[in-house]
Amino acid sequence: MIPLGGPAPISVGPPTPEMLEKMRRIRFCVIGTFVAAIGRFCTGDIPINELLSGIVGIFLLSDDPNVAPCYACLAHSPLGQCTVGGHGLSCVMAYSFLAGLNAIFLTLKLFVGGPFVLVSFACQGAGAYQGLKLHNQINATLADGPMAPLQRNFPGPGAPGETPGPQPPSFQAFQGTGMRLGG
Repeated sequence: MIPLGGPAPISVGPPTPEMLEKMRRIRFCVIGTFVAAIGRFCTGDIPINELLSGIVGIFLLSDDPNVAPCYACLAHSPLGQCTVGGHGLSCVMAYSFLAGLNAIFLTLKLFVGGPFVLVSFACQGAGAYQGLKLHNQINATLADGPMAPLQRNFPGPGAPGETPGPQPPSFQAFQGTGMRLGG
C-alpha cells in the first residue's frame, strides 16, 4: 500500500459548547443507525451503507468519552490505517455527506422496507442535518480564528474603498482576422 498525502486535518481547537451539543445529537443518530443496521440484518437485509455511515460517525466522535471504546477498537483494527491524522471534527463533512446520501436512497425503500428502514432513515437524515450545522459552526470558528487577520489583508476585487481598475476588452465572436495554420 502506498501512503498518499491527503488534506491537512482541521485544527479548530477545543469544541465550543454549541459544537458539543451538535456532537451529542450526532452521537444519538450514530447509535440509532447501528441499532437500525442490526435490525435490518436480523430481518434479512444487508445494511452495508448503515455500517459505513456508523463507522464514519464513530471516527467523527472519537473524542467523545462515551464512544471512545468503540473508536479505540476501530483504530486498532485494519480500518485504523485509513484514518492517519483524520478523525474527530475533520470527519464531519464526510459523515454528513454519507448520512445524507443514505437518507436519500432510503426514501426509495421507506414504505416497503419495514420499521428498521424508517429508523435508519430518521437517524441518518437527522445526523446529516446536525452534521451540516456542525460544519457551518466549524467554518464560522475558522473564519474568526487566528488566521482571519491574514485573510483580510488581501481583499479581492471590489473590496470596500477600492476603485475598480480598467475593464478588459469585451469578447465579440467572429471579429478579427484569426490565425491560419501552416503558413
